Amino acid sequence: MKKAWLVSFIRLPLLFISLMVLYILFHFIGGEFDFYLLPILSTLSFTIVNIGCFIFLHLLLKKEGLSLKKLIGFRSDFLIKDILFGFLWLFVLYIPFVLAVIGTMFLLYGTDLFQHFQTVFVADEESISLSVPRWFIWTTASISAVFPFLNAPIEELMYRGYSQPMFINEYKKVWIGIVIPSIGFALQHIILATTLQGTIVYAVAFFLWGIGSGIIYHKQKRLFPLIVCHFIVNITFGIIPIVFLVLGT
Repeated sequence: MKKAWLVSFIRLPLLFISLMVLYILFHFIGGEFDFYLLPILSTLSFTIVNIGCFIFLHLLLKKEGLSLKKLIGFRSDFLIKDILFGFLWLFVLYIPFVLAVIGTMFLLYGTDLFQHFQTVFVADEESISLSVPRWFIWTTASISAVFPFLNAPIEELMYRGYSQPMFINEYKKVWIGIVIPSIGFALQHIILATTLQGTIVYAVAFFLWGIGSGIIYHKQKRLFPLIVCHFIVNITFGIIPIVFLVLGT
């Protein structure tokens, strides 16, 4: 069970460490960066942590006589069906996610919630200065291009594929097995927040996303459709901001 707890919560401290290293590197190369949670650094940080987690999980499963491929459950004859399920789960999971965002914003700001979306989810431009060599932007953008291909399978493998069944087997309660990994899944996403209020909203929304994903995995017993769903989200929110940054928009 120590392994299940470790896999569920190791990513948050690793992300903080990688962000601090990147922040120091930024200053070392002469860049001026007063707010390090911009998409290019957070995505790069996730990519670095994903590589480390991939190696860690591979070694962990190898000791237990398992493999990443077996845990993913990929089957070529199910490919089209799994992709279609991926799009279905995207729609299903986005409903509680959006409701959680709006609901949390309502609790924070009342009926004026929509007027505060920009201040909550976008850092104050006056508090950000970004001055780095062009080669650094292109390098980090190139590295981060692999983000969706690593992040989707690694997160699903860690939270749903590995930890969730172990917690269910240990505590004999499905809801506990789903909730614990979902907490770890939510906590790692506070790294993406640029404000305190954004941290709260992200924590609630991604916790519900984790709960929904956990229920789907427990019922369907297949991880690959969730990986497809996760991949689509990562493409949208991981690659596009980097493209905008590279283009200077």
